[in-house]
Amino acid sequence: MQSSDTFLLESKLKRLKISFSKENGKIMISQAKRDYVILIGLVFFPLLFGICATVFLIVGDGEIYLQHFKKIIFFIVFFYTLGIGSLFRILIKHKENKDIKILGYKEIILKTKETSTRFDAHTIDFFDYTVEKMEEEVYHGTLYLIDTNQNEHLLMGFDAETEQYVTDDLQWFVNYFEQHVQLNS
Repeated sequence: MQSSDTFLLESKLKRLKISFSKENGKIMISQAKRDYVILIGLVFFPLLFGICATVFLIVGDGEIYLQHFKKIIFFIVFFYTLGIGSLFRILIKHKENKDIKILGYKEIILKTKETSTRFDAHTIDFFDYTVEKMEEEVYHGTLYLIDTNQNEHLLMGFDAETEQYVTDDLQWFVNYFEQHVQLNS
């Protein structure tokens, strides 16, 4: 594999916040990194503000309550939706990237807690992906390895703000992995 392709792979993984390391000429792709800024900013604070708004609604002054009832309800729904939605996005990303993928010479090894499976050009049929809309402006993409027995193996999952970004990244990963294992050679 060319070093420019490897550099681009590392850049894409960094941008998508998916952990990787290099050992003995192999690239190990593992769990999605915990992004504490997103965890605090998009999960903790919105849920805290939602709780505060709920408490204010329950024990608040009757006059303020009547004047701003619709705004308070809007903020409660907004903060809970933002916090819980962001938490689900983080949990999905971690679940889809929990297994270790080792990119060796013309091979991909998938390691789970129970098994370790080696794939190469003779055992891989093709790579496939799906893109789905999660929220208003968030799209989630998932990349799969399809073996010669038509079994689907999850390689990675990530999300972005536009469908085109997710689709372009997934197509790039498909091309990269096909070249890596020399699937169409």
